[in-house]
Amino acid sequence: MKVVSDITVNRSVLCVLLLLVVIGFTDCNSAKQVAYFQDVPDSTDVVRRIRNTQFVEPVIHSGDILNIEVTTIDANLGGISQEKQTDMGTADEKMSGYMVDKNGFVEVPIIGKLQVSGLTTIEIKELVRKNALKFYKDPLVNIRIVNFYITVLGEVRSPGRYVVNSEKVNIMDAIGLAGDLTLGAKRSNVMLMREENGETVFTRIDLNSTEIFKSKYFYLQSGDKIYVEPLKALAKTGTRDQSGDRVISIGVGLASLAIAIITLSLRFN
Repeated sequence: MKVVSDITVNRSVLCVLLLLVVIGFTDCNSAKQVAYFQDVPDSTDVVRRIRNTQFVEPVIHSGDILNIEVTTIDANLGGISQEKQTDMGTADEKMSGYMVDKNGFVEVPIIGKLQVSGLTTIEIKELVRKNALKFYKDPLVNIRIVNFYITVLGEVRSPGRYVVNSEKVNIMDAIGLAGDLTLGAKRSNVMLMREENGETVFTRIDLNSTEIFKSKYFYLQSGDKIYVEPLKALAKTGTRDQSGDRVISIGVGLASLAIAIITLSLRFN
């Protein structure tokens, strides 16, 4: 009776240990798949510093819409005078500004027609101010791209096209706008598509590594598209919510097989 009791106890202990191993394996596997910046030490006593890539001001192209504000003291009106913008865009996405034509020019009332293609907003600001001095006293000029947009697709919570108010937007900002990645997203191989000199450039970005902050593609340009692939296990099932269950099922199956083998070996010893 004592031998049988010992075998039963040993079997129970082995079952518990195997289940703990399976749970631990599943947790580790899940953490490796969903964690960002895994090369940062998991300790509050360690600080990792990364020198960010330098931000480069975007240049203006044909089709861009510029919000150009020229403000000055108007003696005739006895107060502040501001040039009125032109409203354009869809009913859901109203934009106020001036569109750069196919030849790279933008036409501003009173100031006239200006060549802006290939210039940054800072350079256009100085160009507008220089020409505005002919008509206004001490003009204040503000320039902003109002149709600066990015597109985020794939394994994110809210895929779509996003118009952003700032030109200094990075890939982490884009993912935040899209509601973060899903648990089934492949974080180590995110694809970015960008148009350069009439060509579409494809590049891969690893969100598991802090090296992303050094990448020339860390800061986004208007029109950039980000595609987040699903994990292989998720792609095979064709669903979003079964990847975790699949790992658990495999682990439990292996544990059951191991328990059966150990039980048979104990029974014959």
